[in-house]
Order: sequence, then C-alpha cells, then structure tokens
Amino acid sequence: MLYYLLKPIVRIFYKIYYQLDVRGVDGLPDNKPLVLIPNHVNGFIDPVVTALFSKQKIRFFARGDVFKGRFVKWLLNDLNISPMYRMSEGYSEVKKNDKTFEECRRLLTEGKSILIFPEGICIQERRIQKLKKGLARIVLGVEEELVNKEDIQVIPIGLNYSNASRFRSRLLLRFGEPIPLSQFHARYASDKVKTINECTQFIEGKMRELIVEIENPANDRLYEALTEVYTKQWMEESGLPVSDQLEEHEKNKLLAAMLNNLQKSNPAKVEALEAIVLPYLSDLKRLGLRDHLLRRDALSKMNLQSTLGDFFKLWFGLPVYWIGLLLNYPPYRLARRMADEKAKTIVFYSSVFANLAMFFWIPYYLLQLLFLAQVFHSWWLLLAWALLVPLSGLFVIRFYSVRKKAFGRWKLLGLVKKNKAEAERLIYAREEIVELIKEGLKSTSPETFTSPG
Repeated sequence: MLYYLLKPIVRIFYKIYYQLDVRGVDGLPDNKPLVLIPNHVNGFIDPVVTALFSKQKIRFFARGDVFKGRFVKWLLNDLNISPMYRMSEGYSEVKKNDKTFEECRRLLTEGKSILIFPEGICIQERRIQKLKKGLARIVLGVEEELVNKEDIQVIPIGLNYSNASRFRSRLLLRFGEPIPLSQFHARYASDKVKTINECTQFIEGKMRELIVEIENPANDRLYEALTEVYTKQWMEESGLPVSDQLEEHEKNKLLAAMLNNLQKSNPAKVEALEAIVLPYLSDLKRLGLRDHLLRRDALSKMNLQSTLGDFFKLWFGLPVYWIGLLLNYPPYRLARRMADEKAKTIVFYSSVFANLAMFFWIPYYLLQLLFLAQVFHSWWLLLAWALLVPLSGLFVIRFYSVRKKAFGRWKLLGLVKKNKAEAERLIYAREEIVELIKEGLKSTSPETFTSPG
C-alpha cells in the first residue's frame, strides 16, 4: 500500500531535487519478469529513483542491519524492500542471503521483477566496481528451471550524476537493452562455477556501456574539470542543445575515453593538462567566477544592454524570489542541516537530505493551508495559496540560476576594471586548455570529433 501511495509523491520531489532525464524506460516489457541492475553510487537514492520510473512493481533490497525491530521490518516490507546481508556483518548474517536468493528465484518464477546492485557496494566513483557473482547465480539458476528461458529480462541501468550529493544535480537514468544470456545456458548445465564467472564478466561489460568510466581514480578530478570547461561549448559548436543530457553524456564519454587513452599512451600529457586545468579552476573559485563567463562568445555579449537587462531581472524578480524562499525554504534548510550532521558518508548525504526535505516540506505546506483556512475562511484564498506555494518554489529554483549568472557577470566586470591583466590571463589560459582538449580528442578518436568550422 505504502509503495503505491508514496510513488507519485516521491517522483515529484525527486524531479525537483535532481534535474532528471530518463531514457529507454518505454522499451521495457511489462509482461515479463525483469532483473534491473543499476550501478550504485548514491545510497538509497539509486534504488528509489530506478523504481520510480519502472512500470512494474519492483522488489529491491537494503542492507540487512537496517531490518531491526518489528515496525521497521513491517514498514520496509510494505515498501517492497527485502534484506541483503554483507560480509562485514559477519558470516552468520551472510548465510541469511540464501533465503534472500531463494526469494529472488520465487519472485522471478512468479513473473515479478526485482532490482539488484551487482556491485554489492555503494561508492561514489566514476567506474563499475567488480561485480559479485550472486546476480549470475540467481538468473542462470532460475532460467535453468524455466521452459521459456528468454522470459527473464536482465536490464542494465546507468545512473549518471553530474554531482550525486548536490541539490539540482543533473541525473541521466539510462535503461539499456536486455542482456542476452542464452549463450550461457548450455554451459551452465555442465560447469556452473566457470559459467557464473564468465556470465558475471559479460554483464559487467554491458553495464560499463551505460556510464562514463574513468579507469584511473587519480584522474577523476581532472575529468570533472575538463567537462566543466569544454562539454557545453563542444555541444554548442556541434549544434546540439545544451539541455540534452543524453548528448552531454555521449560527449563526456568521449572525454573520458580521451583521458583513459592518454593515461596509457602518454601519461606525461595527462600531467601537463592537469597542471594547467586545475590551477585555472582554482583561480576561478578564488575569484568567485564560473568558467563559462570567460568564453569569447559570452564576453562579446557583455555590454551596457546586457548589464541593464540583468539589473531589471533582479529588480523585479528578487521580491518574488524572497517570498518563494520564505514559503518553501525552511524545510530544505532544516533537512540540509540534519544531513550535514547525520550523514556519515558522502554516499548517503543525498539520501538523508532529499528524503528529509520531502517529509519536512509536506507538513510545512499543510500547516500554511490550515492557518489560512482557520483565519480567513475563504476557499478562493486557500486555493490561490495552495497554487502559490509550489509555483513560487519552482520560481526560486529557476531564478537562482538567473541571479547567479548576473552576479557572476558583474564580478567579472569588476575584475576587468580592477585587474585587467588577471582577467586576460584567465581568458588565454582557458583558450589554451580548450586547444589541448581538442588535440587530445583528435588523436584519440578523430572520426568522432569534429571541430567547428
């Protein structure tokens, strides 16, 4: 009951917390059992956001040590969550997974769907962790018992966050094509252990296709810097809309491939690139500037007309912005403060923040409506307020970006007036970085990189 009651509410709030783009979900069959297998980087957010956009009711799994107390067990079960135990909880607890695996088999043979994280661990990294063998063991074991072995659909899913722990991060949720496992059926009957290992490696390769993967963890920061400087510019130069997250994802995969290949063939070039890019972004952070402000096309648009335009946008928008903050922000502020205090690791920060913000905002909203109903006794005013609060909250989100860009442009103008040489140094540094990126892309994959002009 709770599963169906909360699903539409949580879906709305997650679309507010993240800039969500869901691809491939329409291709999922709704008359066959599914095994959804996402990568796992963001705590409890990952299974929830995946289940939210799946047509079928999904059974998913949480850490076994959470299932303590009769009420908690009932609540999690009503939300369609079962326990999955880890080795860190002790061998006696891990043995309980035999019961969990048996539950998975039963659900699949009954035509129901499950979600499993085959990595078996949650780490906020841009790479697939080595998969556990439990997934292949479950799927091949169930398929061995079925007459129609093609009924079970193993669906890889790529969860691609721009910054998983930050509010309004971009999130591309990619549902891939079903993974064909028919090649393993005959071999599984004769050599289960070897076939499970081979099947696990095969599935791992399919999952990698749906994410951006940086092979060397030491290059994670450099990759993020390169995407900040060049991805959106590259999309514009290629005639692509910058709002298209799938196209952005494909460009980022090419940047990651460039970085991975350079690390193997010319690590000195990676070090040279890092020595320029990271200090450049560090200088921008020190000065309170964003990279996009230093693009030549952006600079050419900074004139008296654009400055006056920014001024009038802020003049007329700020009063509405502050009203929207008053009506919506306190629950989010409280949730953020609690997340700062309670989230033990970064992978659970958004899980705490997003869900607390949702559960705090709803009563805050209802209390406003109750107060108006008691004081004014006007249905029209109540209806107007009921619409005003969420609409003003959406305005705050939109206007925050406008406000940030305007202040950024004014800071840049102030820097030019105060220290023109510093501003020019940053502009030339950016252009040098872009040229180095283009050279790297051409040498790595000339057939996929097309420079403008």
